[in-house]
Amino acid sequence: MKHIFRLIRIPNLLIIALTMVLIRYCIIQPIFIRYYIDLEFPTLLFMLLVLTVVLIAAAGYMINDYFDVKTDLVNRPDKVIIGKHIKASKVYLAYFVINFIALGISFYLSVSVGVTSMTFLFPLAMGLLWFYSTTYKRLLLTGNILVSIIVAGVPLLVALFEMPLIHVKYLHYPLAYSILLKIIAAWCGTYALFAFIVNLIREFVKDIEDFEGDIAYGRTTLPIAFGLKTSKIVVVTLIAVTIVIIEVTFIYLLEPNKLDLITFAYFHLLLIIPLLIAAILIFMANQKKHYTIISLIIKLVMVSGLLYAIVVRLKMLGQIS
Repeated sequence: MKHIFRLIRIPNLLIIALTMVLIRYCIIQPIFIRYYIDLEFPTLLFMLLVLTVVLIAAAGYMINDYFDVKTDLVNRPDKVIIGKHIKASKVYLAYFVINFIALGISFYLSVSVGVTSMTFLFPLAMGLLWFYSTTYKRLLLTGNILVSIIVAGVPLLVALFEMPLIHVKYLHYPLAYSILLKIIAAWCGTYALFAFIVNLIREFVKDIEDFEGDIAYGRTTLPIAFGLKTSKIVVVTLIAVTIVIIEVTFIYLLEPNKLDLITFAYFHLLLIIPLLIAAILIFMANQKKHYTIISLIIKLVMVSGLLYAIVVRLKMLGQIS
């Protein structure tokens, strides 16, 4: 069982589920409460939406490992599961079964809430993850950007299923709906941008970490195309951009003539300082294990950024100041 959990990346799947739950209940719901609006997307259907996204992600991890066995035998031989602990044919079959189930649930969801036009999003994600594993990840930057876009889409998906129902209910109040939509878009968009750029940083760090295996099997990643030094500069530049985004977000959240000490402490202690540490470590790193540590730091930053949603809920509902 542990090999199956490792194959589908249980911690990552939990983060995906947590992201959707926090966006719904710690970002969207408190904003709705301020406007005396209830969530319209039924809880049961929301749970099915989370399940669908988790299933698609799990299948994506499986097919990625399926096509990555050779390079993983070079990059991380001790972590190879397919062929050692689970037959490749079983993984391949499970991939299609899981996606078929996810597709069925997604169709039911879209029909149930009357947003059938969004049904295409799920097979699109499945297709992109397939081509990412088979083709795109071998192309310069293409795979990195693609998977980061998919990650950024997770917080947006929650709003995409909620807002059409709100629009129908408040059809006769277009101005109020427009204001509400802009607020939701700003919050979810900020989370999506943060997820995109932080995941992109981690993607590049992993490419540097996997340099030997990737070059052995003819992949064209950032460090292979431009060298390790240039890749480190790119990563540090992206970290700097992320810090700027965090600082701008902090300024945006400031109330007139009032310093938000909780947000200030949270952003600087849990986001900015770890990012600065990662930037310093990037220039010092010269072994594979160093990049593994940096990748872990970046992942923790992403989780910390996500958990700030709890602070947002408490502040919006007046439980902390």
